[in-house]
Amino acid sequence: MRVVVLGATGEMGALVAELLRERGHEVVSASRARGVDAVTGEGLDGCLAGADALVDCLNRDALTHRAAMAFFPVSAEHVLSAAKRQGVGHLVLLSIVGVTRQEARRAIGYYAGKAAQEDRYLASGMPVTVVATTGWFTLAEKFLTQIRLGSIVLLPPTLLQPVHPDAAARALVDAVEAGPGVTRVELAGPERLRADEMARRLASARRQAVHVLRVPFPSRAFREGAMLPAPTARIDERTYAAWLDSLRPNLD
Repeated sequence: MRVVVLGATGEMGALVAELLRERGHEVVSASRARGVDAVTGEGLDGCLAGADALVDCLNRDALTHRAAMAFFPVSAEHVLSAAKRQGVGHLVLLSIVGVTRQEARRAIGYYAGKAAQEDRYLASGMPVTVVATTGWFTLAEKFLTQIRLGSIVLLPPTLLQPVHPDAAARALVDAVEAGPGVTRVELAGPERLRADEMARRLASARRQAVHVLRVPFPSRAFREGAMLPAPTARIDERTYAAWLDSLRPNLD
């Protein structure tokens, strides 16, 4: 199968491209560095020509509503138009559990953009599978740098059910191989953790001299589980503790 991976130089796109190759597929790795810009549409027709499927792992750190809306739904429109012109048979979109809930859209601009992207895909009339995952374990690395004042890290107690990034990549590749027919898949990890707890445990594992302080989040919904999966979500059993343990050989 010829599969185009959009955002192939990003964290998840790289994992997906590697796994697709391991399973014997022909992979076209598309990114701005390789002349494909989904925001302008440049290069999309060329990379999608002859493709059986595409996986959209496009991402941009955009916390403001304006920046997120200028990227996610705009890129989705260009991707969808090019996919229609090139006759791509199946589109797989990486999304986020809970992102389409109104409290998430209103609270964080990034989530508003991702929700709008998902809306565009599902309204396209094309064969689309949305793979929505909870935050990956590696999100804790961003937590330690997003709001940092010297050795102090400020984080809200957002309740999450994080998942191993390899499981997310596998779910995306499985969706490609399954073909069209399933509209939505949700994936989560086995346990619920607070964002500040994840960051604190990662800092401890890395022996980083930082202090993670819990700060209130304006939206109570995030403290109470707005980003938690539905009861029907698939569960990957690997724990956050096991992932931290896997990092230790590189830290010692």
